[in-house]
Amino acid sequence: MVKKVQLESMYHFTPSLIGGQVDAGYLEQVIPSYKDNPYIEALPPIFEEDYVALNIRKYPEHNDKYRMLGKETRLHLVQQISDYVEPLSVHLSVEKRLSRLIRHGYKARNPFSPEHVRQFHIGFKDILEKGVDEKGANLAGVRSTAAGFAILGVSGQGKTTAIESSLLLYPQVIHHSAYKEQPFIRKQLVWLKLNCPHDGSLKGLCFNFFQAIDSNLGTNYFQKFVSKGSTVDILIPIMAHIATLHGLGVLVIDEIQNLSFLKSGGAERMLNYFTQLINTIGVPVVLIGTFKAMKLLSGSFSQARRSTGQGDLIMDRLEEGEEWDYFIQNLWTYQWTSKATKLTKPLKNAIYEHSQGIIDIAVKLYMLAQWEAIDNGNNERITVSLLKTVLERDMQLVKPLLKILKSGDLDKLTLVDDLYPNWNEMDLYLQRSKEKINIQGEVRKQYVREDKIEQDQEMFIELVKTAVEFGAPPNIAEDISKKLLQKNGANLDIVKLRNQVVNEVNRFIEAEDIVTPTLYEGNDEKVKKSLTKKESKTEFRTEDDLRNAVESRNDQGDKIYEKLAGMGNVPNKEKLDKLII
Repeated sequence: MVKKVQLESMYHFTPSLIGGQVDAGYLEQVIPSYKDNPYIEALPPIFEEDYVALNIRKYPEHNDKYRMLGKETRLHLVQQISDYVEPLSVHLSVEKRLSRLIRHGYKARNPFSPEHVRQFHIGFKDILEKGVDEKGANLAGVRSTAAGFAILGVSGQGKTTAIESSLLLYPQVIHHSAYKEQPFIRKQLVWLKLNCPHDGSLKGLCFNFFQAIDSNLGTNYFQKFVSKGSTVDILIPIMAHIATLHGLGVLVIDEIQNLSFLKSGGAERMLNYFTQLINTIGVPVVLIGTFKAMKLLSGSFSQARRSTGQGDLIMDRLEEGEEWDYFIQNLWTYQWTSKATKLTKPLKNAIYEHSQGIIDIAVKLYMLAQWEAIDNGNNERITVSLLKTVLERDMQLVKPLLKILKSGDLDKLTLVDDLYPNWNEMDLYLQRSKEKINIQGEVRKQYVREDKIEQDQEMFIELVKTAVEFGAPPNIAEDISKKLLQKNGANLDIVKLRNQVVNEVNRFIEAEDIVTPTLYEGNDEKVKKSLTKKESKTEFRTEDDLRNAVESRNDQGDKIYEKLAGMGNVPNKEKLDKLII
């Protein structure tokens, strides 16, 4: 008994996230493969984006009348900003992935299927040892439909907030009693989020798992299984048994950069176990960490887990652009100074310079600036100089790191691996990834493997349509759109991207049959030489052939455009204005 108490104190468990508990209610499913499965039918309906944005946002209570309150009261009101959550595109992306991950993972884990029940008779120790056969089935005949992905990025950018906001849209525990007039007494654990132990050991993670299960389900697994002779080899099959028994929908492990190469056989052993959970037992796994974890995840977890099209997500600091403007303008609304300070361009630029696009630092800087303005008790205005003063005095710990980020010095940047990726590790990570990686933020502008970066498909299609409408052949339209998305990411406004597409198409038409627009960073001399070498050919052209718009190689874009508009091949300026609204 004393030993058990010592173990509990050694691996003290503090739940990182606790969700709601509900009684099961079963919804009719539209998707055929989701039907007749109580684990899926008991979930909430598939959420639309508007619902997600509305329910994950966290806005402080704000009213202009609060400006009339006393100084001390307003200082308390400013504190509310620390809980501020503004739904961004990354939040919606995470929820979509999680929604598909949980439901798809349950497809092969119907609790009424014979294969599922057979696992408990065989035993999970044997199931884990045997792995899967050439058809992907485990010893009981279950073919996993689970997947896993990782969320990596800069510290303070909201990785944890994004996953926790999405998890809390779902009940954590669903209590079943009967399904289709059959007794079905089961506590379904839809999700479980754990922090990787600070010592990075697999045994510590096992202990946290049992304690978290007991905390949420009211069971006593920790007391029952964690005894004097409990080794990791004994605990791992029991964890798999419990995860299967309670229908664990997804296991989320945060702070994965804490993994140690030295403890319990190292990080590789823990990552191998996560891979077994996905491939053999069928439990989806999501790993979250800073850029420091990139080297860890470029090994077995990246290559061995099943490919299902989810892909990993990299969250870097925001670029100065549309998304940053949206974020800072909405944040600026929550102001409790006696006089309102309008958000000017110098103020916006100063906040970006002092935060380098890291959301957590921007929020803290704004909060500290308001406290300083209110405490001074003069005109209570937020100024550029006030922001600088607050940074210099109250944020000294992060100031050196921000200075390195601002410098762009790659040698110095490699020293802050929580804020910036090591490019050799980044390249290896992308190279070994089986699936495309969704990269968001500042890091996307750097050199990475283009074939491994996930593009915004809807935006890509829109840009291709625009290019084709303005006279580009389909293959050229795709090339132009791909290159522009690669260069700018999905953060640039669609209207600006369309304008760039139109410019590139015009350049292509000017060069007639040359397939390399200026976007491809070609050499002008090479273009001239290829034009010189090109032989004149007499060929039949129809009346509406686009090449008829170009009489000479010296024709400028405006002249070509006017001819194309006259031929009816492209919209005139009036129609163009409507097109790009």
